[in-house]
Amino acid sequence: MTRSFFFEKRFFPLFCVQFFGAFNDNVFKNALVMLITFKLAKTPNEAGLFITLAAGLFILPFFLFSAFAGQLADSNDKVVLIRKIKLAEVLIMLTAAFAFWTQDVHLLLGVLFFMGAQSAFFGPIKYAILPEYLSESELLKGNGWFSGSTFIAILLGMLFGGWMVLTDGGLEWVSLAVILIALAGYLVSLKVPSVDEQPEPVRLEWNLFKAIGQEIGHARQFPQAFFAVLAISWFWFLGATYLSQMPVLVKEVLGANDSVVLLFLTLFSVGIGLGAWLVNQVKLEIHSIRQLRWLVLPLLGITLVMLLSNVLMQSSSHQDNLLTLPEFLNNPVHDIVLLLMGLIAMLGGTYIVPLYTLLQIQTPEGKRSRMVAANNILNAIFMVASSLWIMLLYAYDWSLVSILMTIAALNLVAVAWVSWRSKKLIVEAPDR
Repeated sequence: MTRSFFFEKRFFPLFCVQFFGAFNDNVFKNALVMLITFKLAKTPNEAGLFITLAAGLFILPFFLFSAFAGQLADSNDKVVLIRKIKLAEVLIMLTAAFAFWTQDVHLLLGVLFFMGAQSAFFGPIKYAILPEYLSESELLKGNGWFSGSTFIAILLGMLFGGWMVLTDGGLEWVSLAVILIALAGYLVSLKVPSVDEQPEPVRLEWNLFKAIGQEIGHARQFPQAFFAVLAISWFWFLGATYLSQMPVLVKEVLGANDSVVLLFLTLFSVGIGLGAWLVNQVKLEIHSIRQLRWLVLPLLGITLVMLLSNVLMQSSSHQDNLLTLPEFLNNPVHDIVLLLMGLIAMLGGTYIVPLYTLLQIQTPEGKRSRMVAANNILNAIFMVASSLWIMLLYAYDWSLVSILMTIAALNLVAVAWVSWRSKKLIVEAPDR
């Protein structure tokens, strides 16, 4: 992407709005997790309960409200909605500051739910409105910037929030930070240019569960876009598995301390960003599934790299004391595992970015928000399914490496499905 494209008014303000939103979500969320773990929880079990509850409360709004959010976005001016949502974020963060000041864990969890809700309302808009600003040939690059920067924002937010809240005066600084970030997001949203659109009247379904069924049914009317939705959701199944289990993987399997966890999380986020950047370097124009015949290759590569890394981790032995970062890097096997984890993330980045572009192009303009809403709903379902699968196998005393082996096996099933379904869609697709 050229410098002029990135900094043009049709793209840069929207890019900043979505970056600030993802960054603020994770500053607040990780500050809350660290505060609960190190200050508010009285026992380890209480900490585990509240942290698990926090994860669920943030994901729950995506399941509950995405369908309604998609209907709302397709029937209203998207730019106006963006500004209202970002203003709501400022108000939510003012409440967060009060909750941090009182150290009221229940109010903090309530704020987290509302942060998830405003993100659920913003999500269908940001991907649906992007084709209004970019041409088809530019969409792949725009989506690459969105996807790559989202993971960088998540990483930076986790680091910033987790570190700041435990410093002297940390609660005050975090409170100020989340308000300022939200305010910056709102001010930048005022610069997002209006689009020439005539929203179609959409009947708003107030029954949330009926709305969810309607949106998934609506998404299935567009086979190629729905294929992209399912393929993206599988990526989030894999991503949720690795991100949630990374601390356990590093500590219990590799025998390393929290500094190594940080390195793995950093590499994972940067790897996805690098994959998104690499796919942008290919002069690829996506009109239909025909241009994505190669999509099964990065998914197959992920399986092979997962199997290799699992074998290496299984053979890794460690001592009683947790390894520091220099000690960890002094072992060549650990260095290879680290590189393989980065490669998994990079392949994930090359896999997911074209799918978002396919989703946008294969959905009619007035229906994109609802398609993205269906995507968000299924993403949430797949992430919850990942957690349930891991919890089930833990309950039967499976080791983490064995659990990851089952994930690699499931990914082979996904490879077979993507290959079969994409070939079927190519036969059915217009010759374009």
